[in-house]
Amino acid sequence: MKQNKLLIAIDTGKSATKVVTKIGDNIERFLFKSKVMEISDLGVDLVPNSYIVEYQNKSFLIGDMVAENSCDFQVSKSTHNHLLCIYLSICKVIEKTNAMQYGVPNVAIAINCPLNIYKNKILKNEYQSFIQNNSNIISIKVNDKVFIFKISSILVLPEAIGPLFIRSSDFRDKKITLIDIGSLNINYCTYNKLVPELDTMNIANAGINILRAKIAEKLTSTFGILVNDSDVQEILSSDGYLYIAGIKMAESKEIIEKLINLHVSEMFNFSRSRGFTFNNSALFFVGGGSLFLKPYILASYPLAVIEEDGQFSNCLSFLNILEVKNNED
Repeated sequence: MKQNKLLIAIDTGKSATKVVTKIGDNIERFLFKSKVMEISDLGVDLVPNSYIVEYQNKSFLIGDMVAENSCDFQVSKSTHNHLLCIYLSICKVIEKTNAMQYGVPNVAIAINCPLNIYKNKILKNEYQSFIQNNSNIISIKVNDKVFIFKISSILVLPEAIGPLFIRSSDFRDKKITLIDIGSLNINYCTYNKLVPELDTMNIANAGINILRAKIAEKLTSTFGILVNDSDVQEILSSDGYLYIAGIKMAESKEIIEKLINLHVSEMFNFSRSRGFTFNNSALFFVGGGSLFLKPYILASYPLAVIEEDGQFSNCLSFLNILEVKNNED
């Protein structure tokens, strides 16, 4: 990697943004919440993994301090929130590498997009142009530090790649179906000897945030109190029970378990409705949602493979593709 040229792979999800770059021979990873809120005159101290980003005369708070309901529920990636998260990702790498000491960094990035956008040339080009800022120099301030950079090139890649280009030798002669469970969407694609089969590229609006909203709605109607997305996040990350005024609602866990199992069943039914048979094809799951749903997926399909590094597997493949592409140019 040249000192003033950075290669960065970025996977912006509706819940978290994952970033991978190579510094020397070492792979560096970054992760922060993709929660964005416009602010003015914020007086509180920032906690770790939270950022004040100033761009085009507006200020935004990004990261852990923003509530769960600030997650972006639009399928499109051509949103201001995604642009800010991508630019913040670049700034974090520039800061880590101290790249501005060599002048304005030239940045080559690989970014993700849902399969419905990836298949559409017009939408993909619009997304690329939107992020690249017409190849103009970009100036942005993060936590009172000014960053400038130029995005020299962008690779727009599909979300459901997983480990294919991390361990390509493992898949070169195989047929696999890959299911990428994100916060908002689930992407499905079958690859035959690393080549994607176009008619298998499908997307369902059934990610973990959708499941969380279902649980919040059900608990609210069952127990007669308001249960929001943040409450559900806490329930799912603890013992799985709803507590009201400190009292455990014993039946709440069974209600939640039924909803999760139904959600997984609907995930498989959607794929079958789109022509997936899973015959003579290995089944791989990636994405942060696959780790949470792992026991439920294996209960339905015991031979499925859930990537342990599933949250970063797309990003790591992106970086390998970006490096090959950059060496060809």
